[in-house]
Amino acid sequence: MSETREMQDKVVVVTGATGGIGSATARRFADAGATTVLVDRDDPAELVAELGGTGHRVDLRDEDAIDALVERIVAEHGRLDSLVNIAGVFVGSEGPVAESDRKGWDLSLDVNLRATTHLTARALPHLVATNGTVVTTSSTQARAADAGWASYGIAKAGVEALTRYVATQYGPQGVRCNCVAPGVTATPNALARFPEDRATAVRANTPLRRFGRPEELAEAYLFLASERSSFITGQVLPVDGGMLVHLPV
Repeated sequence: MSETREMQDKVVVVTGATGGIGSATARRFADAGATTVLVDRDDPAELVAELGGTGHRVDLRDEDAIDALVERIVAEHGRLDSLVNIAGVFVGSEGPVAESDRKGWDLSLDVNLRATTHLTARALPHLVATNGTVVTTSSTQARAADAGWASYGIAKAGVEALTRYVATQYGPQGVRCNCVAPGVTATPNALARFPEDRATAVRANTPLRRFGRPEELAEAYLFLASERSSFITGQVLPVDGGMLVHLPV
């Protein structure tokens, strides 16, 4: 199979498609021949005009909207081959656990964990029919704690558990589920959270001494969704420049 068009005739749903990582990933799947279905809370019409496929503006906290979305995608395209869950929210104002509030926790859990779980659950019967794939999104903050943002890290740890459960329960039916755990990636939203002193510290504690690029994350999503990873399931792939593999001393 040619890697350049390895997703030819595949229908791939990418959530969070207008974000930095999501849009790079959608472009990569389109380059690989996929019919892309772009889902975001913001209107993806501009990206649809660039890539083709279809776009849907959906608040993924609305479970009824998720149900209708999956039905519409299958009705329009006749199949579903890959679900790439990238949509997420970072509760950037959150401090230590004792200072966190219910509003921040609810937002983080609703978007990062519950929406991913519900959309995956509704997509699974259709993915069983195509021996399809699910790719979820975690974070280095699910693997090592930070000074704040506990709800984000904990929600993403739940996504890693979801990945293992889907892989275990649906592997016998031909569905694979894996997870990408990005490190700090140079998207506008991520860079806005990093004043220069913090950015310098992150780079200094990353063996490759830089932030990741959205296009590098896109390659990981494509790999895990494609037949190139055909005997890999239930795994978390860190794409973090080596941030978590060393002692920071």
